Amino acid sequence: MKRQILNLRIDWGDQDLLGHVNNVSIVRYLQAGRVMFMENIGLPAYQGMKTGPIEAATEIQFRKQLRFPGNVRVLTAVREVKNTSIVLDHQIYDDAGDLAVSAMEVIVHFDFVNQTKIPLTDQLRENIRNYSDSLPEM
Repeated sequence: MKRQILNLRIDWGDQDLLGHVNNVSIVRYLQAGRVMFMENIGLPAYQGMKTGPIEAATEIQFRKQLRFPGNVRVLTAVREVKNTSIVLDHQIYDDAGDLAVSAMEVIVHFDFVNQTKIPLTDQLRENIRNYSDSLPEM
């Protein structure tokens, strides 16, 4: 499967009282992967936009604790392209190459003016295909 790769540093402030990376920080790592993907397919999110991506669902499985100092590698791939949404798979690996987190997100193409989901355009579908085809095989 072809995957987008994003390398991030674990910051000291990502830790919780127990000394491992807080679950909220994990969600931020996923967000970074998602935002990078959306920008690369031409569906960025910014304040004041009339249509764009909105997160509809997230499912996370925590498999191994992450600790500071360190780095993570966020791998993102398209699981499915539907009529109004894109389903993304993410894996987060630690410095040792161990899988620490697996996640799934549903991103909906949304009309913020009318507050309704809208179909993905043919151009977006083509952009998803082209970007996905350009990614390394993992």
